[in-house]
Amino acid sequence: MTEDRLTRLICEPLNLRAYTVTSLHVAREITSLHNTTPNATVALGRTITAAALLSAMLKPDSEQSLLVKIEGSGPIREIHAQADARGNIRGYAANPQPDLAEDIGSLSFSKTIGAGFLTVRRDIGMKEPYTSVIPLHVGEVAGDVAYYLTVSEQVPSAVIIGLTLGQDGTIQSSGGILIQTFPGTSEDAIARVEENISSMNKSLGESLREGADIMEVVKGLFNNEAVTVLDSRPIRASCRCDRRAIRSMLTSLHHKDLREMIDKDGSAEVTCTFCSRRYHFDKKELERILHSKGSSSPAGPGASKPEMH
Repeated sequence: MTEDRLTRLICEPLNLRAYTVTSLHVAREITSLHNTTPNATVALGRTITAAALLSAMLKPDSEQSLLVKIEGSGPIREIHAQADARGNIRGYAANPQPDLAEDIGSLSFSKTIGAGFLTVRRDIGMKEPYTSVIPLHVGEVAGDVAYYLTVSEQVPSAVIIGLTLGQDGTIQSSGGILIQTFPGTSEDAIARVEENISSMNKSLGESLREGADIMEVVKGLFNNEAVTVLDSRPIRASCRCDRRAIRSMLTSLHHKDLREMIDKDGSAEVTCTFCSRRYHFDKKELERILHSKGSSSPAGPGASKPEMH
């Protein structure tokens, strides 16, 4: 099985850079985990690919990460996709089974998500994550991410995301390409690439399904000019939740909320919304957590049945 990979490259003759990602196995694993129906599979799968592409801008092998969130008026409501600099990807849809027509040939991202907002939050180790929120401009993940990069990051960008489904709703191909300019990139080079993108005789998803090498697709967009691969690394579906993190979250709850949880429920079960893993804490564990907080704790909101995000 060929592993999914994220690759960074430059095309010196055109003064352009590009990132490519193959995400078939990651998208399959995450959408299967959440038992998505076809419309949600396409929407979540494409958002996962977008997050993977944007993660190419993080410092490799660091603790940096980013979150792509799409929220809208459509039946899926919200999509979250998170990627880190080590190639770990996770994601979920608020409603993985939206009530929409499921004709494989006419799936619609815009109808699934509706009008709304795109949020990109980058945690690069500063005191607070850098967050950018823009209205959904195009109604398609690739176009809206390109719009975000061009408007919020001030870097002219083109984004291509491809994903195809079989008649049984299983993902057959998934991948993406992000192309960006450098300072001084000529208008002629930009126009040539834009023309090549608009004249693609097959979608990226179709090309990948038929066995095309995504690097060859990029070279074609660059008029077969020479490209230099800077680095390439595997990506995988992986959730970073663990029991210690959940315990820390419970410790952050208000003293009275923990006491109410113990007295009323006698235990707590926390579910990770990204991977659906459940963490159970019995009464003795909750008592120990409460005891570790002492007789007083800082005020703050709490919830008797928290979910991990």
